[in-house]
Amino acid sequence: MRLNNKSNNSDGTAKAAFSLLELLIAVTVMALIFSALFSGISTSFSLLQAARENLRATQIMISRLEGLRLCAWSSSQLFNTNVVPLKFTDSFYPLGLNTTTNSGTAYVGTLTITTNPAVSPAASYGPNLALVTVTLAWTNGVSSVRSIHQRSMSTYVAQYGLQNYVYYH
Repeated sequence: MRLNNKSNNSDGTAKAAFSLLELLIAVTVMALIFSALFSGISTSFSLLQAARENLRATQIMISRLEGLRLCAWSSSQLFNTNVVPLKFTDSFYPLGLNTTTNSGTAYVGTLTITTNPAVSPAASYGPNLALVTVTLAWTNGVSSVRSIHQRSMSTYVAQYGLQNYVYYH
């Protein structure tokens, strides 16, 4: 409801004005709109950063697992910790960027290789398989509340798999 206070000027014409109550309500509504807008923008940036961190974690895990498929089983590359480290650290930013002030999000990973894993249904080639699991953990720095994230991915590596095809054909 709009209330107009009309008063007469010295020349007899009426002028309209807003009341103090209308002004306070308008300022309150604008403050709510701006705070909701900035809260939405802040939340969207936090969600975008979390999505980037999850995507980078997936990239790191896939890179490690696909790299293991090229390791030779017979010459013990797959089971040699000098060739395939069981603990590693990777970062959010690639090495080519200037990271003197900020190295990005640090991902701490562990690699677990289980030989002769239980497969269901049981298969005669079970002893020729290894179950490889990569687990990543990282702490986000998006907000004042830090949270620890963890993801893992597993795959089977066969003794007579891709590495024999690549190296011997």
